[in-house]
Amino acid sequence: MKTRSYRLTPAARDDMNAIVDYLRERNPVAAIRFVEAAQATFEHICQASSAYPRLGWGGPRLAFLRWRPLTGAFNRYLVFYHEGDDYFDVVRVLHSARNIERILRDEE
Repeated sequence: MKTRSYRLTPAARDDMNAIVDYLRERNPVAAIRFVEAAQATFEHICQASSAYPRLGWGGPRLAFLRWRPLTGAFNRYLVFYHEGDDYFDVVRVLHSARNIERILRDEE
């Protein structure tokens, strides 16, 4: 089985920066742990990107979007991604309390 790499879209990079900034203001150690959990999750998806469920709703782009919670203590954050042949694109990293459907549909 071929291992994929990953790329963060500009929106996912903005999500990560906003989450890290928020956590850093409150607890710098938690911000570091969040980045480590995100990297571990991305690496895990590289190994088994098709193992996680598709959204199954929305337009053509959203229906094939897959998702997975972050590893460990940050499992309320969800990673949304598209699979490619040699890579996957992290589309968004969002907290589960947000209106995910609205956010993803607005990007379509």
